[in-house]
Amino acid sequence: MVNAGKPLPGRSGRPRAGEERLSRHAILEAALRIVDTEGLEAMTMRRLASTLGVNPMSIYHHLPNKAAVFAGLAELVFAQLESTPPDDSVPWKDELKTAAAAYRDALRAHPNLALQILSDTSAVSDVVVVVVEPFYRSLDRAGADPRQIVEAVNTIIDFIHGFSLGEASVRAETFDLAPDLLARVSALPPGKAPTLVRVVTELGAEGLAYDFDTGFATGIALLVDGIATRFAL
Repeated sequence: MVNAGKPLPGRSGRPRAGEERLSRHAILEAALRIVDTEGLEAMTMRRLASTLGVNPMSIYHHLPNKAAVFAGLAELVFAQLESTPPDDSVPWKDELKTAAAAYRDALRAHPNLALQILSDTSAVSDVVVVVVEPFYRSLDRAGADPRQIVEAVNTIIDFIHGFSLGEASVRAETFDLAPDLLARVSALPPGKAPTLVRVVTELGAEGLAYDFDTGFATGIALLVDGIATRFAL
C-alpha cells in the first residue's frame, strides 16, 4: 500500500523547522559555541544538529564532515583579523606589535579551539594569507627584504603559537611558578647553578609571579627589537 502524502524514508521532503534558515555561518557559530563551552570532544555532527534543531544530513549540505567544520571554525575566528588600511603614521614596530597582539587575542578568546587550529595548518592555510598581511606590511615599511620578512614573520608566528598553547593549558591570567621554583632552588646542593640561585632568591615569590599579558608584551618587544637589530632596520 502506497503511503500517500508522505515522503518515503531516506527521501528528502519539506525542510524541518529551522532548516529553511540554515546557513554555513549559522552552523559554524553554533559549533563554536559548543567548542567554547564544552570542548572539542563535544563537537560532533549529531550534537551540532541537535543544537541547531535540524536533521544531521542538513549540515552536510553546507559542511561535508567534521574536519570541514573545524576548518570553518578557524576561518570564523581569524576573520576578525582581516587587514585594515595601512596607516603610515604608526611606527612599523608598533604596527607589528599590534598585529601580534591581535593574533594572540583571537586564539586566547577560544582556548578550546587553539590546539586544533595550531596543530592543523591545512585548516587555516587560506585564512593565514589574510592574517599575516599586517606583519608583512610593517616589515616591508621598515625596509626589510623579502627573505628577511618571511624569516621574521615565521619567527614571530612561532612564538605566538607556542605562547598561546601554554596560555591555553593554564586557563588563567597569571601563572604562579614561584613556590615550586623556589623550593627546587633551595634544595640544590651548595654551589650548584649559582647564578640561577642568586637571581631566583633575589626576586622571591613576588618577583617570580608570571602575568601572561606582561610576558607576551615583553616577548614580542624583544623579538621586534631583535629583528630591527639583526636586519639593521
